[in-house]
Amino acid sequence: MSIDTIKPLPLGEAGAQRRVRAAQELIRSPHPRPLPEGEGVVAQFRRRVWRKLLHLRMLLLDRRTYERVVLENVDGLTILVLPDVFNPKLLRSGEFLVQQLHGLRRGSRVLDLGSGSGAAGVAAARSGCDVVAVDINPAAVRCTRINALLNNVEVDAREGDLFAPVLDDRFDVVLFNPPYYRGVPRNALDHAWRSPDLVERFSAELAAHLTEAGRALLVLSSDGEHNSFLAALDRAGFRSTVVARRDLINETLSVYSIAAC
Repeated sequence: MSIDTIKPLPLGEAGAQRRVRAAQELIRSPHPRPLPEGEGVVAQFRRRVWRKLLHLRMLLLDRRTYERVVLENVDGLTILVLPDVFNPKLLRSGEFLVQQLHGLRRGSRVLDLGSGSGAAGVAAARSGCDVVAVDINPAAVRCTRINALLNNVEVDAREGDLFAPVLDDRFDVVLFNPPYYRGVPRNALDHAWRSPDLVERFSAELAAHLTEAGRALLVLSSDGEHNSFLAALDRAGFRSTVVARRDLINETLSVYSIAAC
């Protein structure tokens, strides 16, 4: 059985169970960055303690999750996560981005960049958008296709590095939950966390892939290349506006709307 030969399955509980079975048949720490200015000593200490505890949890528990197939509920979507694919629920940033997509305009052309499990692309497709998803990790591309099937939506999933698979295509909305840290990825999954130059490449290439009124929705963490991203986008002629922010104790997540000045 292949993804190309499977037709959309009916809605409802029985249909959802059959979609899960069909999908299953297809399946045969970095140094913390400085915290935002203005935080007190107590707040900084609290964040460092939580960061250490979460890193320990990752070593003891979460790493096992990345070695097996799991089903997650991501903002009402059933999302299957394959081994070595970024889990949008586990580290929260993926789900946080998905939660900001309810206002997407039907018919918009959307690029889910660094799609991972495909949760953001599937959410956009559920809102009636025309979605292309791109990831450098082959397992992530496969996972995105499975989750489109599982949720009865169409997503054009392509393998490749950043904007390379979309050539001269332009989009109304680009969704991106980028790797937050500088460094050379050690394996396929590590592409979700590290890149030596993605900040600069994304900022330099974004304009060529947005429509005249297009924008990007970018989720960034205070524990990562947050300031580098914003500075690079500013130099490239973009303005960045916070549309959502959440304090998770160990880090603060922010979703920015990125548009040309």
